[in-house]
Amino acid sequence: MALYKQLPLTNARPCFRLLEIEPAASWDAPLQLTAATFDLKTPCDIEYDALSYCWGKPGGNDPITINGEEFHVSENLSGALRRFRALQEADRQAPDWPGPRKLWVDAVCINQSDDFEKSHQVMLMRDIYASAHRVFSWLGDVDQHSKLALETLLRFSFTTPQEAVDLSTQLQAGPDAEDYRAAIRRFVQLPYFFRMWIVQEVVTAKEATLFWGGYSVDFDAACTGLERITGSGFYPFSQETANLSYVWRWRREYHAGEDTLDDEELDLRLFLDTRDRSAFDPRDKIYALRGITRKRIAKGILVNYGDPVEKVYTDFSQHVLKTRPDLQILSAVMVRHAASSAFSLPSYVPDWTQPKYGGGFLQRYYRFKPTHLFRASAGTKPKVSFDKASSALTITGHRIDTIAQVIPTKSLLQQQRSATPSTTTTTTTTTTTTTSPPINPLYHPLLNPSLPPTPSANATNEPTWLAYFRTLTADRSALSPRIGDAYRSAYFARFADHDLRGHHHRDMTLPQEEQVQQSDGEEEQEAQPLPDAFWAEISAAVETIVEDKDMFVTEGGLLGLGHEGCAAGDVVCIFLGGEVPYLVRPGPVGGKGDSFLGECYVHGIMDGEGMEGRGEGEEFRLV
Repeated sequence: MALYKQLPLTNARPCFRLLEIEPAASWDAPLQLTAATFDLKTPCDIEYDALSYCWGKPGGNDPITINGEEFHVSENLSGALRRFRALQEADRQAPDWPGPRKLWVDAVCINQSDDFEKSHQVMLMRDIYASAHRVFSWLGDVDQHSKLALETLLRFSFTTPQEAVDLSTQLQAGPDAEDYRAAIRRFVQLPYFFRMWIVQEVVTAKEATLFWGGYSVDFDAACTGLERITGSGFYPFSQETANLSYVWRWRREYHAGEDTLDDEELDLRLFLDTRDRSAFDPRDKIYALRGITRKRIAKGILVNYGDPVEKVYTDFSQHVLKTRPDLQILSAVMVRHAASSAFSLPSYVPDWTQPKYGGGFLQRYYRFKPTHLFRASAGTKPKVSFDKASSALTITGHRIDTIAQVIPTKSLLQQQRSATPSTTTTTTTTTTTTTSPPINPLYHPLLNPSLPPTPSANATNEPTWLAYFRTLTADRSALSPRIGDAYRSAYFARFADHDLRGHHHRDMTLPQEEQVQQSDGEEEQEAQPLPDAFWAEISAAVETIVEDKDMFVTEGGLLGLGHEGCAAGDVVCIFLGGEVPYLVRPGPVGGKGDSFLGECYVHGIMDGEGMEGRGEGEEFRLV
């Protein structure tokens, strides 16, 4: 386009284009803008704002004019520009008005059809947003919830945690409680908060303001309010609220540090925890975080929109494996992802476009803090190398065992969810009746005669039932990252006195307790279901861990959990530097190599036991 030829960007020094919006008499007046180029200095001597918004699909039908040339932009961007113009017109009435504000908008300030320019500008994106006077976060046009949602967030932001509880109680007792919750629900579900690029844009901003139609609130105030709202119980903590909580946490850490999230635990977490965010270009799953990740990782991310997705993802994985002292990136790989991937990736390379899976063994925060749950390789360091021509990974480790049998868990979980872990008691003044519930489906594998009578006895010297439940929960409870030895005996004490292979034992059924309710008359009363706290905690831990996984038994009698898609014949390995074991599917003899299937939990070898008495290990070639 003529604009970009008139205003070229040199690579000799950092520079960028900025816009000014011409004044207009009405909201619907055509959008007229002027553009100019400026040097991007640090610190920046130009005062400008930067727009953060949802791109949507490329192209658009709304016309705008820049330096006399017509462009077409999305309806959402057009709305943001009109709102910015309206704010500028309101400011114009002030006696000390400094003049039109400059604005940076990526869709038009970067020549999107020039991959070279786009790559260079994306490398500067962190500095562009960090140097802006304010980041203008456009949530979209006003709707019925805008005003109430932002007012409620602001109201809660001024409270202490206890005051938030009191306010929550007050609102819930009022007639409009559901209106408040609906407004907050609409806010946290706005598409803006699921966008990949907003992480860097908001995290680096000196000041970020959320604009929802004509209403606005400071980003930090909104997040404080949301934290109070969820903490008080007025609105439940969910994946939607977590999207904002993560960004706010990263924003605070970024500004408390040296303008990067320079924490070895957090650099990879950024990529793992933003996996479900949307990006129209798959390469942006990596590029969008380059500016805020650890410098050692950022150096390996060279933005080039001329590279195919496969190269971007493979280069990133190889760089992380070479520079980090662990193998945590391998825990982002799932065999099910490989089967549905749109890209031809090496088996050890995560497909970042695939959704985040359920309860990974490593990919967890305990109260937002990273935890080292396991040390399967006993604190060793990784040994990796790569074949440049084929991208194959050669990694050193030990072959532990081979899967003999896979026990699908999906149907068991579905049955468990439909079961009710409680009893209903009907009483009168003289009679108590207790209904005995059915056998819980999660016990079914223990009744399977093909299951070895004492799997993992050679590793942990414990009965089958205990190894089974510790495997189903990955040796964790729902409330803590790892079950300690002292707590474990109490945690499973209800089962210790029973042989779970006997159908007649109480613990083979859903928990049953008797409750005799007193009545002042002869009329029957229906008692409420009696929850079993122990079973609830077991079920919650199982739900967290087992999603998207199957149980397996190895030829040596070890119990384990692997991702859906694991099969008999797959090999359990411990790679040097790995915190957990991994599954590998052997390739054909004389073939190019083996396939990597992802992490697994294998009971009895999670704390270095599998490394005892072993030598230097063998090399595995993963393709």
